[in-house]
Amino acid sequence: MKGAFPIRRLVTYFGLSIFYVFLLLPIAWLVLSSFRNSDSVQSGRLIPASSELTFQNYVETFQISNFVTYLVNSFVIAFSVMLLTVFLGSLGAYSLSRFAMKGKKLFMMAALLPQFFPYVLVLIPFYVLMSSLNLVDTHVGLILTHSSLTLPFALWMLTGYFNAIPVELDQAALIDGCSRLGVLFRILYPVAIPGLVVAGFFAFVVSWGDYLFVSILSQSNQTQTLPIGLQTFMSSLEVRWGLITAGTVLAIIPTVIFFSIVQRRLVSGLTAGAVK
Repeated sequence: MKGAFPIRRLVTYFGLSIFYVFLLLPIAWLVLSSFRNSDSVQSGRLIPASSELTFQNYVETFQISNFVTYLVNSFVIAFSVMLLTVFLGSLGAYSLSRFAMKGKKLFMMAALLPQFFPYVLVLIPFYVLMSSLNLVDTHVGLILTHSSLTLPFALWMLTGYFNAIPVELDQAALIDGCSRLGVLFRILYPVAIPGLVVAGFFAFVVSWGDYLFVSILSQSNQTQTLPIGLQTFMSSLEVRWGLITAGTVLAIIPTVIFFSIVQRRLVSGLTAGAVK
């Protein structure tokens, strides 16, 4: 039995290694290709020669006049969506968790129902709504649109967290003179940080990587984001693979940094949310 344990561990690590190699190989190819010139990428060779490696792709990417604008737009919109989703989602979750309401389960099911439909089905209604509000080609319109896509998940996630927090904490705070909003911000928020991190990270990633809604609601360089900006590296006559791969790597870096910062809270949040 003692000899079987190291063999079992070896088989487990071998299987995990194969899985992660398969998972990370496309990302490794993307990063490597971002340092290759277009001729080298199109040659079909997996490993380039040292003479084919260059930083020129990144230099040319930042020299494009609108790339920094795309980057700033993506960050402003995604960060705003994250804050709005966490704030509104926590208010709604607190209400659903702490107050008795008629039709509570029906409301939560109705909030989750749109997630079962492809986004392309609601694309035209969103455009008509934003057009009637004069919010087409504005940051506010994109922020509201992305927030509406991420709020149902935040509502369900945070409701489960607040349900797991003892109501006695609220009652003790209310006796001490704390208001309802004070209970939420001073008592429940610190306890539910992992859930808030999960909801915020989800909202940030969804907004950061959205292409479909931005392609319809954004009509100028002043509001376009990175996914739309990467499309400018392609034309009917040429596909600039070096710039596309370099731009994609630059687009991935903020989410990787964000994940590395909140990793511990994110993992604990997902685990606790699954249990609760």
